[in-house]
Amino acid sequence: MSELREEVGGDEALWGVLAPHVLPSVRLTGGGACAPDSRGTRLGGDALAGDGFVWPRTDGGRALSVIAQLDCDEINATLGGDGPGVLPGGALLTFFYDAVEMEGWGYDPGHRQHWRVVVSAAATARPVVAPEGTEAFGAVACVPRRVLTVPDRWEPAVERLREHGRGAVSRLYDRVGAKDEAPRHRVFGWPEPVQGPMQLECQLAANGISVGGPEGYGDPRVERLREGVADWVLLLQVDSDDVAGWMWGDVGTLYYWIRSQDLAAGDFTRIWGVGQCC
Repeated sequence: MSELREEVGGDEALWGVLAPHVLPSVRLTGGGACAPDSRGTRLGGDALAGDGFVWPRTDGGRALSVIAQLDCDEINATLGGDGPGVLPGGALLTFFYDAVEMEGWGYDPGHRQHWRVVVSAAATARPVVAPEGTEAFGAVACVPRRVLTVPDRWEPAVERLREHGRGAVSRLYDRVGAKDEAPRHRVFGWPEPVQGPMQLECQLAANGISVGGPEGYGDPRVERLREGVADWVLLLQVDSDDVAGWMWGDVGTLYYWIRSQDLAAGDFTRIWGVGQCC
């Protein structure tokens, strides 16, 4: 935390609130076009998978698009063992999303069908021909870099910040984000929400409660489910990106979330996705 503290400065009392919650993350910076079947960390490109792979589709049969691929060993090495979790060794993670209709915003249980993460053995994964009509994006190589992240000012974890006055908090966050230029693609760490915190939304929608309106939060199951909110870990944040050739809604961002226990078990079948835009 001291490296971030020294870089941006700011009020000691505010840093006292933030410090316990600083999380390492891997920032993914576009390094230019690459081969679509590259085995490295990239945006877009082809899907690489092993035997038995079935291309992910919505319930209505629409093929999902490849959004990103993570070389797990590369990400783990960049974190250096300092992070919220470890990705499966020797594996590739391929992230899919329904980029054609962009209907999966994450607030409804039915939105599960619009998101998928597939894990494959890097040594044996081979390019898979996308189904006809699939929305495809050119491959952009990513350069990973370890960075430190702080909770958004509206995250429940740092509610005490509001005791210090809006002006002081705004000045601190302006300094924290000054060098974090868009597009903001990242693995792990705190999200940079467009609209607000997402963990409760993930927990409720993933457990069958629609929170597209305020009535969902009044469901009698909510209080029991709150116990699992802290289990949710940001797996990948994918920003709107002109180079990658996509915009999520109105200059929005996609967020892939996973429960910490599923991450530890290497189980990516129960991820939850959230999309936010202006």
